[in-house]
Amino acid sequence: MQDMQDMNHMHDTNDMRYKLIAPFAQGSTTVHKTGQWSGRRPAYLEKLSPCREACPAGADIPVALWMASEGYFDEGLKTILQENPLPGICGRVCYHPCQSNCNRIEFDAAVEIRSMERALADYGSATPTKKRADHPKRIAVAGSGPAGLSAAYFLSRLGHEVTIFEARKEPGGVLRYGIPDYRLPKSIVKKEIARILSLGVSLRTGVSVDGHIFNRLREEYDAVFLSTGAWNPRRLDLATDGCSNVLYGLDFLSNPRRRAICEDKESVVVVGGGDVAVDVARTARRLCDAGAKITMVAPEKPGSFPAIPEGLKHAAEEGIEMIGGYRPVRFVAGEGGARLEFTRTIVEKNPATGLYSMVDAGGEEMLLQPDIVIVAIGQVPHVASYPSNLFAGDGDNVYVNELGVTPSPNVYAGGDLIRQRPAVVDAIASGKRAAIAMDMEAQGLEKDLRVLELGGGLSLSAQAYMEGASPIDLKRVVRLDELNTLLYRKSEPHSPQYRRPAARIQSFSEVSRGLNKEKAVEEAKRCFSCGRCVGCDLCFLLCPDMSISRKAKKEYTIVSDYCKGCSICATTCPRHVIEMGESR
Repeated sequence: MQDMQDMNHMHDTNDMRYKLIAPFAQGSTTVHKTGQWSGRRPAYLEKLSPCREACPAGADIPVALWMASEGYFDEGLKTILQENPLPGICGRVCYHPCQSNCNRIEFDAAVEIRSMERALADYGSATPTKKRADHPKRIAVAGSGPAGLSAAYFLSRLGHEVTIFEARKEPGGVLRYGIPDYRLPKSIVKKEIARILSLGVSLRTGVSVDGHIFNRLREEYDAVFLSTGAWNPRRLDLATDGCSNVLYGLDFLSNPRRRAICEDKESVVVVGGGDVAVDVARTARRLCDAGAKITMVAPEKPGSFPAIPEGLKHAAEEGIEMIGGYRPVRFVAGEGGARLEFTRTIVEKNPATGLYSMVDAGGEEMLLQPDIVIVAIGQVPHVASYPSNLFAGDGDNVYVNELGVTPSPNVYAGGDLIRQRPAVVDAIASGKRAAIAMDMEAQGLEKDLRVLELGGGLSLSAQAYMEGASPIDLKRVVRLDELNTLLYRKSEPHSPQYRRPAARIQSFSEVSRGLNKEKAVEEAKRCFSCGRCVGCDLCFLLCPDMSISRKAKKEYTIVSDYCKGCSICATTCPRHVIEMGESR
């Protein structure tokens, strides 16, 4: 007690000394230019997300999803339309390599990017931007599939006069005639094509571009883009003489009499394990009697079929049997139609060439005698329509260089006509590439697409080309370990709902219901926005020297006089937009 009194007395006697020490500045702290302490400075630099790098169409996914997370679906769709003319279609049928490269996979689960693209197309409304070309050209596009539509879209946006020539009565190519409604409703195809035609693109249907028409187009137009697809079936190297019940994949899917073909049939065998084979099997499931047996047989082992896993899962749910590790070796005609013999097979990949080959595995053969055999092992272009020099050195496919140019001057090609993955989004990418190359030729620019390539991928940024520069570094890809994930919480993705198998096989109504608007907003909020600033203000709020100035949302500057290079802003930035470097 005495000690406490002594201490109080001490404080009383030294009261003046304590009053003279104040923890406050007597003047402005701006006189202390702490920026002189270090030569290191932060810099704002937006970068590329891995999902965008993986997208063949090059869609600016982080920005589009950030718009959606704020409820701005129109703006989000406008962002997608800068790079992809068919978001409503890709949002339904794309094999979504973007999701496989989402940084969130290692955190909890990938963002449902494909579902979000569909949501933006379903709920948003936007008009694509156009510019006036200094030297507009007249360009003919042969074929109105995804590659032809993409080329026409970007050429028109770049200010050129484009006419599409389509052999069938309706435009769309494989989108309209090769993909069933349960995956891609015709109303969506019409809506997306209407948007492209609204740019001033002309369409002439019922015109088959054979050799004579092809030469006329070359004479009457400044350039020609060939995108007539691959509609000829790849046939088995087996004699099918006398086997009237052998059909082929796309022929079956586009045949208006396919319901009559399947009527009263009790068993169907589909040869192949790709996406077309899956669509054939699921279509047959809907057209045949309820008790009919639908079987897919492919050389790949079970679990390794090349089709999109989602399609295989849905096929299995719909009661389609899948047999792997067998290839057909013999058709035998009989009273009941073709009897099909299979042998056990192992599919091997040559590591040097990347090509696949089938090796007999030995063992017991398998014998099937279905009512219908539908072969769906791929398609090849109709080579007779074009000069032989277009196919030089590339087998059944038209040869093109890195610009999409064929060996024939001012003739370009894309889609399934060239050697690339037979997918909608890859076809879109080839149309975009050729369109930019044609515009470069028209404007007399140096034809170097490397500055437009996204990361290490082959996709291009049309927006960077049209605007003359990119606001982000297109080569720097942000990885998960560069993000500050402390601010994020783990959450389950909002996956789309699907109609029940028993109900969906009764009709061709769309199987996926997509995301409603509320769930789409919530799913968009799961996106990390890798490499892109969203104006979260953490750098502004946490800077101990108040050396970051905010002019407007997402507009920050460094006040060099007061930044001492502590790197708090760079460390806390959730999206790796800020980096530390030496001041200049």
